[in-house]
Amino acid sequence: MRIMIADTDLARAEHVNRALQTDPRLRVAGHFSNLTDCYHAVEHRPPAIVLVSAAMAQAIEFEVMTHLFDALSVKWILLGTHRDAEVFNARSRPKRQISSVDPHCAPADLCRNIIASVVRSNSAAPDFRHAPRSGTWDRLFLIGSSTGGVDALMTVLGTMPTDCPPVMIVQHTGEGFSAGLARLLDNNCRASVREARDGDLLERGTVLLAPSGRHHMKLDMTRGARCKLVEGPAVSGHRPSVDVLFRSALPVARRCVATILTGMGRDGAEGLLELRRSGAVTLGQNEETSMVYGMPKVAFDIGAVETQHPLSQIGPQMLSSTRGQAA
Repeated sequence: MRIMIADTDLARAEHVNRALQTDPRLRVAGHFSNLTDCYHAVEHRPPAIVLVSAAMAQAIEFEVMTHLFDALSVKWILLGTHRDAEVFNARSRPKRQISSVDPHCAPADLCRNIIASVVRSNSAAPDFRHAPRSGTWDRLFLIGSSTGGVDALMTVLGTMPTDCPPVMIVQHTGEGFSAGLARLLDNNCRASVREARDGDLLERGTVLLAPSGRHHMKLDMTRGARCKLVEGPAVSGHRPSVDVLFRSALPVARRCVATILTGMGRDGAEGLLELRRSGAVTLGQNEETSMVYGMPKVAFDIGAVETQHPLSQIGPQMLSSTRGQAA
């Protein structure tokens, strides 16, 4: 049974590694001190189990990891005490309770607890086939999200048909995660999802996810409808910024349906308000279904959100909008 260890504490990771070597049923396939390296290793060759330290599980980027684990049927276990697991479950509200193993227990107990925690699953991620992309579009979908956004995006994009209007997304996440997140979303929805590249044409059935790191993503209408990546300082505390994306679409606001999803802070609120004033349809996720009712709340409070909806209704509401002209 292949196991990976994700822990910034090198001494503890080495202790766990030595303990696992005492059981011939278990084999350590790698130790990773950062989530980016662990993500790519899991994606390249999925293990049976990943042991994740409590500190790493608290990072905002870890939400992306959990969806990768679900998609690849990889079991993950919190490397910490029972109390650590209770705190994680209470704070993160996962779909199922996360088990834990105490790294300080005896080697035999550690191995036995790991094996006992493994829940084998025969479920597999949906195998959607993407249809060819062609045709004009009458609407442009814009989405901004942050904390809790990966799960929200999975839900919203899961409602989109193969030939949905083009979608541009800014999701706050750590550098190096956007490409993996795009692949994860692509494997779980009908539309084609990819990390945006400078100059990408906006087409029906295509979802462009802003790359994490040094660039903001904008809508560029100078050469047809295309994606433009520009370097620059953080805006509203973020790069890429939802505000930058929303403001870039002001020239075609009447063709836009813009949505603000769960997240911390206020990025996207001002841009969404400007879009609404310019004729866009603007939606917000409601408090009850938001993991963090920060960005949607600020946008609603300043009048940027036209209507609020539960997460399950966001996608259908976007699709039902009929405002706009053919592009």
